[in-house]
Amino acid sequence: MKKITFLLTLLAMVVCNVRSAFADDAKWTDKGIATFGEAVTSLDNLNDGFYVLRNVGRKTFVKAEGEALKLKPVVKSTNFNDFKNFFQGNTDVAYVFYLKKSATGGKYTIQGKTGNYFPNSTRKDESLSLNATKYEYTIEHIGGSSFGLKSDTYYLDGKAYNGDYLEGTVVSYGETLPNREDSNGAYELYPVTLNTLCTVNFKYTVKNHVVFAASKKVLPNTAPSADNYPCLTITGYNKDVITEGGDVVVNCTMTLPFEVSSIESPKYYAIKMHTGNRMLVADKANSEVACYDVSTSLTELPDENQWAFIGTDALESFKLYNKATKKYLKSSGSGTIATLVDEAEASTFHVMATERKEMTNGFCISNGSYYLNYQNPEGSNKPGVYGYGLPDQGSTCTIFTPASFPLNYASDWVYVPEGAIGGKVYLETAGNRTALKDAYNAVKNNANPTEEEINALVTINKAIETSEASKVTFKEGYYRLVNRKDHNFLHIVEGNNIMNTQEAKDKAVGSVVYFKSAGEEGKYNLMIEGMYLGTVGKSTNIALGNEGSKGTYSVVLPEGNYITKIQEISTDNEKDYHYLHVNGGNAVGWEASEGAPASHWYVVPATDIEVDMKTVEGKSYATAYLPFAVSSVEGAEAYTGALNATKDQLDMTKVESVPANQGVVLVGTGNKATLTIGKATANIASNDLVGTNTKVTVNDANRASYLVFGKNKDNASEVGFFKPSATVASIPANKAYLNASALGAIVMNFGGSVTGVNTVVLGENGANAPVYDLSGRRVIAPVKGGVYIQNGKKFIK
Repeated sequence: MKKITFLLTLLAMVVCNVRSAFADDAKWTDKGIATFGEAVTSLDNLNDGFYVLRNVGRKTFVKAEGEALKLKPVVKSTNFNDFKNFFQGNTDVAYVFYLKKSATGGKYTIQGKTGNYFPNSTRKDESLSLNATKYEYTIEHIGGSSFGLKSDTYYLDGKAYNGDYLEGTVVSYGETLPNREDSNGAYELYPVTLNTLCTVNFKYTVKNHVVFAASKKVLPNTAPSADNYPCLTITGYNKDVITEGGDVVVNCTMTLPFEVSSIESPKYYAIKMHTGNRMLVADKANSEVACYDVSTSLTELPDENQWAFIGTDALESFKLYNKATKKYLKSSGSGTIATLVDEAEASTFHVMATERKEMTNGFCISNGSYYLNYQNPEGSNKPGVYGYGLPDQGSTCTIFTPASFPLNYASDWVYVPEGAIGGKVYLETAGNRTALKDAYNAVKNNANPTEEEINALVTINKAIETSEASKVTFKEGYYRLVNRKDHNFLHIVEGNNIMNTQEAKDKAVGSVVYFKSAGEEGKYNLMIEGMYLGTVGKSTNIALGNEGSKGTYSVVLPEGNYITKIQEISTDNEKDYHYLHVNGGNAVGWEASEGAPASHWYVVPATDIEVDMKTVEGKSYATAYLPFAVSSVEGAEAYTGALNATKDQLDMTKVESVPANQGVVLVGTGNKATLTIGKATANIASNDLVGTNTKVTVNDANRASYLVFGKNKDNASEVGFFKPSATVASIPANKAYLNASALGAIVMNFGGSVTGVNTVVLGENGANAPVYDLSGRRVIAPVKGGVYIQNGKKFIK
């Protein structure tokens, strides 16, 4: 009897404690923050009541996430009005804590919305969570509106890694009161009042059809605010301040990603349900509607995956018709897989909106009693379409057109640059690549492509699919790398030692990558503009540098898909993240899974470059200085230059080919010159033209060290090498110039034909300027009656 009495007493105590916790929790139940007051500045003003707690140093607010005490950067400001705007009217009372003063002075319990309390802290740097045991904190004033909260031993701090406005946790830390009002151990206490929420039922209505209903609890005396959902555009609703709960009709239009059609002219779609790529498929053998993952990149979409919405109005009534089986979908109820039936037995549906805001273009299909829903009941091994009572994620459908599948398949081939290695024999056959692009564009650029246009693309896709892989020959040499994700070329950043990807660089010098054998099969050192790609770190920009900083790369060659992977292998540390990758345009190290196209590259042999030419008096000019040899030049003639004995003239010599790192002047008549990468046969005995593979900054300190190629400032019909003017900030990469030393402006002598010089640019003027005869030779003592050139102009002595 005593034992039973004891058990009953114990049970009564447990029930009492549970009721007590529930009673405490009721202070927050169905409540919202009605008012938000200024932070208290004195313990005399710290009364029993509700407060929002802010960690001053971390600039974050305390929130009870379950029982964990988190610091949240919800207001990135230090302004009271910004705090008030966020919290006043907020229904998330997890930010609200109840402080109650104990009988002993300066001590308080701090209770969260679950009914539990701030706990005692028994060790330093401990992340705190609410606890069922009441515990009293000592609250001490630091200064201003800052207070320290102390357990038996430790004051509370805030851990948020480093920096302001970072999410973190409430932790125990110091044993002494913080001496700064803005420290991480300082907390502000903002008094708030709570009010009981009322329920507003939003009824989203399209053409008098309620397509979605959502309830929201709000504070009285606030204006209702309807949320947005996929496919729905709100056109208006009553926004008057409400004093109690009720219904609000939200008038909408609904834009669906499909069209209803007739059985005579059905319009087909693939229907995805839930997440992933779960597509409705007609399981003809079992007369059921299955739901399997289907790649969105297929040569063509199978008829079993094609469905038409047969009816006149999606809001009113339609049936789902399958192209392959010529059957309709019948849904028999919750927990039962849908079946394929004749039209007379088919279910009638209408569209509804989804509750999943993040599922773009998502909608639901309902028969008025339940929604079509993806399920795979445990033990059934029948993933398919079932009935369900909610418009949740599993009930949410999205649409793909049949044309999108062959388009996606073809895009992997259409965007491959011409000449890339490791593809399909079919695409290397003359005319087939052009035919693919034409068929692709005919479908892509047509909102409603014909069946003939789709079939033409499908036919080519199938030919590619069944074609043999082309043989890959890869060796040391010059290549360009095109990224599979952004279709841009790997290119050196102008004036920098890092790389990013840029478009339209198929003829650029800075996109030529030299794969230099590292002396072992399949291993290379990669170079751009004469510099080595460095070693690789995870998510770190890959730098260009000298030989001492070079990385060693292996190349995973394509197997019929053009996709090459390039991995830096100098270290095993995080080796899987050492693949050449593009992030935000810059080349970094990352992993190279099949789903990481930014780590996939198309490799194209680099055969030539183009140089832009500038026209002066009917002729075009440019200079070039390249990190590789040029075997031939088209669209211009290439000249080297040697200073004469008096170093006032550059004697030009035409060359048919150019060794690496030799400066040349290009002379032609067009706007571009094409230089073929290859072996140089020219024997250059003397060449004073030097250059740079990277941009050189020009300033007042070094301006006198260079003579750069350009037009005469005073006579635009004359070209030569001049001192850079004050407006010239740099010498671009891959340009030739002269080391000035004590040189003046330099005239170029093309076999007796001399270009003009701008002596004014060099600071020379009047009678002190050099004098030349008509052959371009400098004259020390002009003879009376002779014709000469001075300051770029003819005169008679």
